[in-house]
Amino acid sequence: MTLRSMTKAAELLGISQPAVSRLMADFQETVGFRLFSKSRNSAEPTPDGQLLFEQVDKLFTGLEELRQQINAISTLQTGRLTVSATNSHASGFLPAMVAEFKRRHPGVAIAYHIQAHEQVIDWVSSGRADIGFAIQAVAKSDLTAVALASHQAHCVMPRDHRLAAKSVLELKDFHQEPFVSFPRGQALRFLIDGLFDRAKVDRNLHVEATSHHAVCALVANGMGIALVNPFAPLDDADGRLIARPVKRSVDIEVQAIYNESALSVTAQRFRDYILAEGPAILRARL
Repeated sequence: MTLRSMTKAAELLGISQPAVSRLMADFQETVGFRLFSKSRNSAEPTPDGQLLFEQVDKLFTGLEELRQQINAISTLQTGRLTVSATNSHASGFLPAMVAEFKRRHPGVAIAYHIQAHEQVIDWVSSGRADIGFAIQAVAKSDLTAVALASHQAHCVMPRDHRLAAKSVLELKDFHQEPFVSFPRGQALRFLIDGLFDRAKVDRNLHVEATSHHAVCALVANGMGIALVNPFAPLDDADGRLIARPVKRSVDIEVQAIYNESALSVTAQRFRDYILAEGPAILRARL
């Protein structure tokens, strides 16, 4: 169509001119109408042939655009990523890692959600999030949970608290101490309550807060002491808090949670990046 010559078309294709003529005759028989009106020196497209060419050209343009889009997705020139994390992780090690991933792949759009533990699990299971971050206790069979790091929960207290004089606390030190707790139903509350129940230590549970930040703020204001996620920031801008290790404390395991069969190319790359670099970053926070 563009060359207007069977001879030139044959040269371009590297075949003989009679072969091109034969192919064109077969194609015209297949479509049922003439494509060219031939003269001695040229082959001009008929109106029907020109119309067909325009449609075929659009098809090939679309295929090229599709090829470019496939390449963009596979090389992360474009993509979408939805991350869900509990409060202690969303304000802890994750922001720097998400920002670094974005710097490496600027074409990827990222949505970052801070949610309760059960919401993180539900969002990943339902496909609303590609990957989630929470502490242990994933029970859904369709999900994979990979431990990035594990460490014992530590105790936060005001710097002038009587227990601050001890370099390491024991569970018995918490007996009847005013204690700031997470709400019932949260995974960390379950783990901490189990720890003290097994040790037969009664705390003075009189204040609850839903987030790590709120727990630390209440402790800083003299409402009691608390066991918290050691990988989360201390949230102590004015230096009123101090953290102490606790003998035989509960282990806090940071998990990356995802549905292997549902991961996009972008989510796979982010998962691989987190699994490769996340453990060292978490250990450095301790």
